[in-house]
Amino acid sequence: MSKLDVAIFSLAGLLAWLAATLFYAAYGNGLLEKAFWFYALNAFAAAAAVTFVFQSVARLRRIPRDRRLFPAMAFGMPILAGADLVLANFQKLMSDDPASLGRYGAFMLVLLVAIGSSVFERGAQKARV
Repeated sequence: MSKLDVAIFSLAGLLAWLAATLFYAAYGNGLLEKAFWFYALNAFAAAAAVTFVFQSVARLRRIPRDRRLFPAMAFGMPILAGADLVLANFQKLMSDDPASLGRYGAFMLVLLVAIGSSVFERGAQKARV
């Protein structure tokens, strides 16, 4: 993996974190936190979208499936760092509710777990005749 790949995956991860955080800031307190099933549905939908972005960037950079661990780390580090910054200043940035703090942390954790688990997905197997 080259330095250019690290920069591209880090930028894509930063944009994915920014989109997920802005989505949560806009709809978290008023809409997502009203019902658990709606929160869970949106958390998994956001995780699917972020994983799609990661897999798309990996395919565009022509990185084989068995070599996507380090790109996933480069993609996930801005998400982790950004989420830590938001969690540290959550009361100033989003809400005073401590439950909302935990829900945002869980929202980001679902994103990171989805990216991490997509790395270990096996490729399509060829049929044996």
